[in-house]
Amino acid sequence: MYKLIVILVAAIPVVLFLRKVFFPRSKVMPGALSDLSRHIDYMVWAILFVIGCALVYTVGTIIYSMWQ
Repeated sequence: MYKLIVILVAAIPVVLFLRKVFFPRSKVMPGALSDLSRHIDYMVWAILFVIGCALVYTVGTIIYSMWQ
């Protein structure tokens, strides 16, 4: 088991080097990452908005049940 872990640890730098040499980073990647980040931000804000609406509804229901 230890031999397998040692081989994997020794192979990681070789794999990273070969990836860097033969598969350079694409020119489109930074734009795609910023677009993905923007979409994730919108999704997080939408989820927070839904949670806020649920909180307002819950508090409103509790207040309405106490009022009667």
